[in-house]
Amino acid sequence: MTEAARTVFKGATVVDGTGAERYRADVRIADGLIAEIGQGLDAPSVVDADGLVLAPGFIDMHAHSDLALLLEPEHPAKVTQGVTCEVLGQDGLSYAPVDDTTLPALRRQLAGWNGDPEGLDWDWRDVAGYLNRIDRTGVAVNACYLVPHGTLRMLAMGWLDRPPTPAELDRMRQVLAKSLLDGAVGMSSGLSYTPGMYADTAELVELCTVVAAYGGFHAPHQRSYGAGALAGYAEMVEISRRSGCALHLTHATMNFGVNRGRAGELLELVDRALADGVDLTLDSYPYLPGSTTLAALLPSWAGEGGPDATLARLADPAQCERIRYEVEEEGSDGCHGVVADWATIHRGPYPDVPLVASGGVNAGNAAEFLTQGALAVCAGTDVVPPEAVAAGDWAEITRRARVFTEACGATFER
Repeated sequence: MTEAARTVFKGATVVDGTGAERYRADVRIADGLIAEIGQGLDAPSVVDADGLVLAPGFIDMHAHSDLALLLEPEHPAKVTQGVTCEVLGQDGLSYAPVDDTTLPALRRQLAGWNGDPEGLDWDWRDVAGYLNRIDRTGVAVNACYLVPHGTLRMLAMGWLDRPPTPAELDRMRQVLAKSLLDGAVGMSSGLSYTPGMYADTAELVELCTVVAAYGGFHAPHQRSYGAGALAGYAEMVEISRRSGCALHLTHATMNFGVNRGRAGELLELVDRALADGVDLTLDSYPYLPGSTTLAALLPSWAGEGGPDATLARLADPAQCERIRYEVEEEGSDGCHGVVADWATIHRGPYPDVPLVASGGVNAGNAAEFLTQGALAVCAGTDVVPPEAVAAGDWAEITRRARVFTEACGATFER
């Protein structure tokens, strides 16, 4: 036996990831890879795995560790949970491809998700540069990257609420194609976040056609997880049909109160798409609250023009009142067509993002958060009180084949 084959896990309960039933076995490791699975294996180093489950590394299909990997390359928060691969560039917003105008704006917009760490060398502008930076850093997990549609749109046409011109669409296609050649595995979209939410179906079909040509997949955070959830999922399936692009539905949940008990309808839509030949998978997170930026609750028109334009609208009494009405009484498109319940919205964890007051967010201090520049405050939203959600909805979705579990967060060891 060579020096490289020194470890055997004895008596482990093996879950091999194929869908087969779990079984008891010994597993021998050589050169960091699985060399043999069987009974009665031995080696100089033996790990007693009796009563423990041994499985291949987990893939987190929806992670926001885009900066966390660079800041803490050992990544214990994920490694200690068995995650060995993360898919980054999620929800249509991340840090590549960018230029010197869009990068500062994205850092500001995404501070609520990822922080905005001091001292980080932002030495990349395209996807190749970002992926090379990850490689040079020497991170503990594998990383895949999705081209963020909102970032792509911002690069081509800023925060304009209109369809792209032919020239703007061509630029998006070209930058997308280059990014896929540079190593991206597909495209994400964030259709309840500006500026991605300004895109119509036709624009997404055009871009997904490019993704399909390079063998990638589309991972959409769709337009609504609240009042328009099923229509939003149906639109994503239609985009996949028309473009021929593989589809991975991001955080496929029905956890808003208006959708209680409707998981079966989502699964029927998925089954019909699969029967029609759509290449479709989905993921879901195993908890009730969501987490996003406070600014994401605003109506889409309030975000046109970027963060400074949003702050100017909030400082104007008439426009601020219009925003308040849509968020609190009508249900804005940013809030998924559901009226915001301030009692269920709480401040997030980043100390470097400007915050005011303590405790929860309410109608009064929400405006203060935003007008003081806290557009990026991470609002942990208990979308609906836990007792109002049928636990069976989540269980019904996640017990199905072709369903992954996602973290939907940037995790650090504290």
